[in-house]
Amino acid sequence: MKFTILIIDDEKNIREGLAANFELEDYNVKTAASGEEGLEYVSKGDIDLVISDLRMNGMGGEEVLQRVTAQTPGVPVIILTGHGDVNSAVDAMRHGAYDFLLKPVDLDQLTMIVKRALENRQLRLEHQQLKKEVEDSSAFSTMIGKSSAIMKMQETIRKVAESRASVLITGESGVGKELVARAIHNYSSRKSKEMINVHCAALSETLLESELFGHEKGAFTGADHLKKGRFELAHGSTIFLDEIGEINQSVQIKILRVLQERRFERVGGEQTIEVDVRVVAATNRNLEEEVKKGRFREDLYYRLNVVHIHVPPLRERKEDIPLLIQSFLDEFNRENSKNITGLDSKAKSAMFKYDWPGNIRELRNCMESAVVMCSGDHITIDDLPPGIAKKSEGEVITVPLGQTLEETEKTVILENLAANRNNKSKTADLLGIGRKTLQRKLSEWGIDNSGE
Repeated sequence: MKFTILIIDDEKNIREGLAANFELEDYNVKTAASGEEGLEYVSKGDIDLVISDLRMNGMGGEEVLQRVTAQTPGVPVIILTGHGDVNSAVDAMRHGAYDFLLKPVDLDQLTMIVKRALENRQLRLEHQQLKKEVEDSSAFSTMIGKSSAIMKMQETIRKVAESRASVLITGESGVGKELVARAIHNYSSRKSKEMINVHCAALSETLLESELFGHEKGAFTGADHLKKGRFELAHGSTIFLDEIGEINQSVQIKILRVLQERRFERVGGEQTIEVDVRVVAATNRNLEEEVKKGRFREDLYYRLNVVHIHVPPLRERKEDIPLLIQSFLDEFNRENSKNITGLDSKAKSAMFKYDWPGNIRELRNCMESAVVMCSGDHITIDDLPPGIAKKSEGEVITVPLGQTLEETEKTVILENLAANRNNKSKTADLLGIGRKTLQRKLSEWGIDNSGE
């Protein structure tokens, strides 16, 4: 990478002489005649190293150092000083200067110091990038897929994770809404604390209220001790309210107050408890329709739906099926001490043709069953659950007797391409060939293969 050096000195000859030297060393160089002018460059965020004179008219080098280290931590600052200001230069080192050099400047020595400082900066930048990639990988480790829908979701998660905005996740049962909520939490600064989950549909009204807000001792029959609620336990973290569409309006009002005021009282209590909680909710219902029918509060819906993430059903991102199959195959191979290497062509075809009404949860269950039933090194159509295997029955490609091998290959590819609605990625995966190979063959046959 080509680094940018900023030289700040109110003496024109020194400023221009240093600039010429570092331009010869193949650095980008910017110059400023004052500390104020130099900080304008720094504020734009494209400076990798600063060389500043210590004594200048107006803002001196000490203040330049303080402002640079505050605005852009990690950008090294080298101080140039006269013999009479050595003590001040040593103080600057204590306050974060990378190094100092006495005037008149030894260009070879300064060039060596700059080179060493920028090498250290590059190592730090590479470390930060690696750390970010590891955090990305960890945050999205459970979100398997490379489809455009998955990529778009991950980008939304990155944008929203650090905010306090409430998120509403929608999608059919089994699509992985909880995994999206966990990715939001794991990508945020709240990840050091555990995300608190509440499955709203599994609790009655009384139990849900107590579960969310806690209760005081004696608040109701059986309340023989003080209990902290999930909102209280989620202070400084994220609370995930799964199936939010199932709660009744009396609990909805209390959740609305927490979202608006970030405070509540335990059941049977008078003490007001303040919390810092990020709320992520999920539902497989259409909450707009529930609002119209009077079953869900409109004000709560808008409070929850600050950011909306829709998780598409598996049938709309079938290109992710091979990755999901491999992930589940690895998991259940380990659990069952097996070494199944994949699916044969018929089994793979059946998995693609099936619409997966139960989405990823159903696919996972299917793979667990298939691994248990498989007695060879490849899963066959007979190892799949009957409903999935039956879907592929009667769907065959007819090849005339006497047709050449090349013509047969063309027939098979084109029939599968048509069945997959011209989706080349899906067709290539199904046939076990590379996408580039498929494109090359289509080109050889004079078939337009631009786009899907």
